[in-house]
Amino acid sequence: MVKADYLLKSNAVFTGKEDRPFSGAVAVKGNKIIKVMKKEDADRYEADSILDYGNKMIMPGFVDAHVHYFMGAIAYSDHICTKIANSVSEEHCVTIMKEYASEHPEEERLLGIGWFPSNWGDAPLPSKKSLDEAFPDKPVYLIAADVHTLWMNTKALEESDIKVDMKPRSGSVGIDEKGELSGLLFEPDAMAPAMLKVQEFKTAEMIKMNEAFLSHIARCGVTSISEMSADPYKTEVFAKYCSLKEMEKQGRLTVRMHIYTELAGHTDFTAAKKWQGILNSEKLRLSGVKGFVDGVTSTFTGLLLEPYSDRMDTRGIDVPNLSREEMEPCIIAANKAGLSVRLHAIADGSVRMALDMYEAAIRTNGSEGIYNTIEHIENIHPQDFHRFKELQVIPSMQPYHLTLDAFEKVGRIGEERCRWEWPHKSLLKAGAVLAFGTDYPVVDFNPYPTIYAAVTRLDDNGEPTSANPQESISLAEALRAYTAGAAKAYGREDIGMLEEGKLADIIVVDKNVFEISKREILDCQTAMTMFDGKIIFEK
Repeated sequence: MVKADYLLKSNAVFTGKEDRPFSGAVAVKGNKIIKVMKKEDADRYEADSILDYGNKMIMPGFVDAHVHYFMGAIAYSDHICTKIANSVSEEHCVTIMKEYASEHPEEERLLGIGWFPSNWGDAPLPSKKSLDEAFPDKPVYLIAADVHTLWMNTKALEESDIKVDMKPRSGSVGIDEKGELSGLLFEPDAMAPAMLKVQEFKTAEMIKMNEAFLSHIARCGVTSISEMSADPYKTEVFAKYCSLKEMEKQGRLTVRMHIYTELAGHTDFTAAKKWQGILNSEKLRLSGVKGFVDGVTSTFTGLLLEPYSDRMDTRGIDVPNLSREEMEPCIIAANKAGLSVRLHAIADGSVRMALDMYEAAIRTNGSEGIYNTIEHIENIHPQDFHRFKELQVIPSMQPYHLTLDAFEKVGRIGEERCRWEWPHKSLLKAGAVLAFGTDYPVVDFNPYPTIYAAVTRLDDNGEPTSANPQESISLAEALRAYTAGAAKAYGREDIGMLEEGKLADIIVVDKNVFEISKREILDCQTAMTMFDGKIIFEK
């Protein structure tokens, strides 16, 4: 019998293979799980360190399938105002930013994230005018909660070199009735020059933010994440990734990081493959590329199969971001190069288009070793459910989003289509491998509210938050989606389950989640996080 470094014992061990936990133990040697056993067998097992967690639950580390890491590190810091998420009007949002500015006079730029049109009632979208009046001398960048709209003042527009005649590959630059810049940028391509400024920090400060965010990730029990910003192939971008490589060399990278670079506009992925050759470890790897089919339904940039219920003149403004004729060759070329593709598709029209393009790629390349996903899927046509299993496409979804704007969708797309909003249960029934995540910093990084939302379809106050409560799933299904399912989205078979031979990414939840009320899931906390066979957090 091999002597283990750690023997983790509990009355509740959830491996991910069963539907309920059992009384047992997990043996760890080096960075691998070497045995999972029943409690009675554990007494005979030798280990340097034996830790008995009683009724607390041992499970695989959470795998968040959709995170914007670098933006997340900024959002977790004090360099950005998150209180604007509570704003109820344009004026209120500006007032909050004024308070933040007075408390942070040292900031060269004023950053905020979290304002959302649906929180402002029927008010029109904001403009630079109110920001210019409040902040005439300092650039201001206010990111909408869904990160698909950026609101700026004149100083920010100038330093980002945003021009009236700019023609982004997708999305748009806001123009007012006078033909001048409105202060709004729509969708990632149009926002890209400004977002480079948002993420511009001195190296020492960026390191501090990284370290603080990594500590938070460990406290949340998350052991694998992504950088999903679809960054372009630029020297300054690669330098960002290399800073993570340096942290890995120093033993300071305490999460498995999966990077997805830019898909759109590329059929030659030489740069991506070159970067992949450098970023290819168990902890840090370039896993594929990401593209955007549409935007979000809140600003009518989600692509529907039929017109919006409250805008019968459109199925989506300026979408798809690229036509099928433009995007499909990019997907085919990426898959041919061995790169998995992840496509942002919010609405039923963009989801179908994404599936159609993946089908074409499979016909050309086959699907061996490829883990294509569709991100978000806030609504879908029921005729498309079966295609996920058939095409081996992974639905990567963020259940907590349904607590934010599910009822807004009733107004946007109508009750009939809302039967198929965030359809977790239907996708599982159709044989899809469901992957969960947060889309942080769009919503809180803490996994437990996401799990609660998936199993209850209720908000944090216990109020119904979706038009289709029948799409709730079991606790075991939700946990698997947040571990093994999300690992599948990253193309990984070595994490996501407690199983002999898998990497020792293990957490302990402070309660047996299967023995508490669903409401209590919200109050769960991570008691211990083990990453790569080392305990990196204990409460």
